[in-house]
Amino acid sequence: MKYKNELDVSNIKRIDKSGLFKQYENWPEYAKKAINIVPNLPTNNGIDKIIFIGMGGSATSGDIIQSWLREDLQIPFEVLKDYQLPGYVNKSTLVIGASISGETRETISACIEAKIKKNAIVATISAGGTLEEISKKYNIPHTKVQLALMPRASLLYALLPAVNLLANLKLIKSPKNEFKDMMNLLEIKSKKINKEIEYEKNIAKQIANDILELDNPPTIYSGQTLYAPGYRFKASLNENSKIRAQHILLPELCHNEIQSWGKNPDNKITSIFLRDDNESPEQKERFESLSQLLIKMDITPLEIFTEGKTKLGRIINMIYLLDYVSLYLAILKNIDPTPTPNIDEIKKLLKKRFSNIY
Repeated sequence: MKYKNELDVSNIKRIDKSGLFKQYENWPEYAKKAINIVPNLPTNNGIDKIIFIGMGGSATSGDIIQSWLREDLQIPFEVLKDYQLPGYVNKSTLVIGASISGETRETISACIEAKIKKNAIVATISAGGTLEEISKKYNIPHTKVQLALMPRASLLYALLPAVNLLANLKLIKSPKNEFKDMMNLLEIKSKKINKEIEYEKNIAKQIANDILELDNPPTIYSGQTLYAPGYRFKASLNENSKIRAQHILLPELCHNEIQSWGKNPDNKITSIFLRDDNESPEQKERFESLSQLLIKMDITPLEIFTEGKTKLGRIINMIYLLDYVSLYLAILKNIDPTPTPNIDEIKKLLKKRFSNIY
């Protein structure tokens, strides 16, 4: 509890100049609005595979859908974080291009390729911008959503319309129960981890304090079912907290990563385990064995468990908690979580290079 006084409301307001915390306080309200967005649908002409295109926070929506439905989807689902499509994309491929800002170069380029060169079934989601313009130009069904302060705070506006799109195309079953559980969890969690809740009752503030006290770049470990929260946490620590982090999956890490663990100061890690309350016996066994190994090396892993009745609810609830952790960690480092000058600079450079493509 070394840094708890730095997480009082007045200090948070002083550092969070752009009001990013307020955006997260509004997540339950954003979810209500996003659930009710009716997507513009393409025609389901025998869809037999799905590609979800996105970068950054928009791509997280694809990661969530993939993690959530990987055991239930009867057709392949891939998340593409690149300019160029795989060679197997054809007229029976559903391509969903998501860019909250509407200006993501990679997504725009891949959507044009999908429509013009591959004759794929394309649908797009954005808050406007160039993606909306090219959708109109190439007669691509486009769903317009809301942009919060930053695209990364607008996650639900990319995710929930995409889920509705898949459901309305009869590619997945109705998400009604998952949405209900997710909404309930967000309402409850918001009242427990927002900035007004004191340190002693606020698990997000406590986890941020624990990470800072360990004073090493965080390494996040998860199973495949929590891939989306794990990678999202890594990205949120990068963007909000401005620190390096990595995310590694079980069980693969048992065949390589663990050999780098040791008491050598260069190999000291801040180890964070993301655990699913509904994890398989195999995953539970792996985590418990890894924990024993770390403790022998004088490293106590920080374990964070999901909550919720449904898989989607647990995933979103975990992301909500971890995003707040990254915000509180920024405050502890006396850093405004909103600005991302390096990302903005690379976007400017890319815009100059690709200004005449569309």
